[in-house]
Amino acid sequence: MITLNTNLGSMIVQSNLTSSTNALNTAIERMTTGSKINHAKDNAANYSISTNLASKLSSYSVAQDNVAMGLDMLTTAEDSLSLISDHLSRIRDLTEQAANGTYGQDSLNAIQSEITARLAECDRIVSNTEYNGIKLFDEGASSTTGGGEFIQQIDPLTEEEALAQGYTIIKTADELQAINNNLSGKYILMSDIDLSGIDWEPIGDANTGTPFSGEFNGNGHVIRNLTINKPTENGVGLFSAAMGTIENVGLENVNITGGTGVGGLVGTFGYGNINNCYVTGSIKADDAYIGGLIGMASGGRLTNCYANANIDGTYTSTYTSSIGGLVGYLTTGAQVDNCFAKGSIINGYSNIGGLIGLVEDSTVTNCFASGKVAGTTLVGAFIGSIGGTSSATNNTYYSTVNSVVPAIAYNPIGVPALTDGGTPPESLMPLYKPNFDGGVPDTAKDTSINFQAGIHSDSSSQINLDLSFGYGGLSIDVSSSDAARNSLNQIDEMLSKIRSKQTEYGAAYNRLESALESIGVSIDNLTSTQSTIRDADIAEVSSEYIQMQILQQASATLLATANQTPSIALQLL
Repeated sequence: MITLNTNLGSMIVQSNLTSSTNALNTAIERMTTGSKINHAKDNAANYSISTNLASKLSSYSVAQDNVAMGLDMLTTAEDSLSLISDHLSRIRDLTEQAANGTYGQDSLNAIQSEITARLAECDRIVSNTEYNGIKLFDEGASSTTGGGEFIQQIDPLTEEEALAQGYTIIKTADELQAINNNLSGKYILMSDIDLSGIDWEPIGDANTGTPFSGEFNGNGHVIRNLTINKPTENGVGLFSAAMGTIENVGLENVNITGGTGVGGLVGTFGYGNINNCYVTGSIKADDAYIGGLIGMASGGRLTNCYANANIDGTYTSTYTSSIGGLVGYLTTGAQVDNCFAKGSIINGYSNIGGLIGLVEDSTVTNCFASGKVAGTTLVGAFIGSIGGTSSATNNTYYSTVNSVVPAIAYNPIGVPALTDGGTPPESLMPLYKPNFDGGVPDTAKDTSINFQAGIHSDSSSQINLDLSFGYGGLSIDVSSSDAARNSLNQIDEMLSKIRSKQTEYGAAYNRLESALESIGVSIDNLTSTQSTIRDADIAEVSSEYIQMQILQQASATLLATANQTPSIALQLL
């Protein structure tokens, strides 16, 4: 039918021209993007699948970077641990050399000098090893006892605040020693102090009855490598005698030899307050009243303190008495609260206790002791001997005493039985650490690192490793061949810990390498799947492009012919 109003042929051609043009444009888009699915309308189901695959691939790429960074972190830790191992191996060689007994005092002093320097370098490595701002050997701090940790949290004062409160600022060893010029002053530390190589003169003097009676605030800082050699003197420690206030200070790696009244922090203490302090290292004494923190406390109060000192009570005498991991002798209304001791008493004669050697007319509350305690008579895991009007409540102990574990060796007043094992006082739980004598379970804060080695939130995508290393600050004494031989066990134990930790690092490194390889396989397979779903077959699309191009040209030619049809109708008029 030939009409003027309707050109059906033109309409058919226009429809086909539009269709071929759209198909041509689609082919052009697919060839220029390389994808056969560029919009959800192209293939709704496969578009969703492809988007999900793209998200997973992106996550796997991040996981790959995570594992690579984990490998770098482990390499940093392992290399630093190897440095410590090298130093300790050399220290062991030197200690073995000193144990021979063929060296004079000058030679032993030279050996000790190198050992001290290498120990200081080990301490530095442990303290400073980090990756991306994370302390790698941090176990809360650098030692198994919480070296660098205080029982109470400290909010340090600034210099301006300290000066406003009337404190004298101390930043150097000379300024610390100068306290002896004014024993009733008010002092505060503004930095850690290293006393290596310094012939320390204890603050105050127990022999002349001139104690420190002022206030000393450590402000959360640490005094390291305190060395004192006064085997015939009374009142030996950082403070010889004190009756003032001492708080918020840590002493690490002390090496002290004294006569009577010997402690890491204070030799003899009376009617004052000591709060939030700790001591690590070794102490030797020749007579009586020997403690990791305080030798003798007469009156006064000791709170929130701990000690981890190896104590040798047989320096020359075989009749040393009143030796405790924390305090040697507690008397005359003294109070000890919320404290603990983890060190070992190597030798002693009588009144030997894991926490306190002898307690008379005093109280001990909320404390615990662990370690090894050795002596001849009146040897207790917690207290060697207790009497008078004393009391001991809410305490626990984990010490071992010559294969026997009495809580109190001599207890005439009937102190309630203590708990062997169990849990510590709640206030001391944060400082619980593993790997020390006594086998207390680790309930300390979690120091492990979770490496995110997958793309999911469950444990299958995580590799957990505790990088913390309980170094603990060794105290090696080679002042005599006997002392050197006793030190060999310390070194061997630490080298054993290092080997064990290196094994952990190696196993974790292998796991991370395996995870990295696994992630690579997943990326390859997902990429292949995504390519199958979304990538365009250029050969096929180019054929479609040519086909649609030809159809478009044919439609354009025929459209011109179809548009001439109405003119035929005019010829009939």
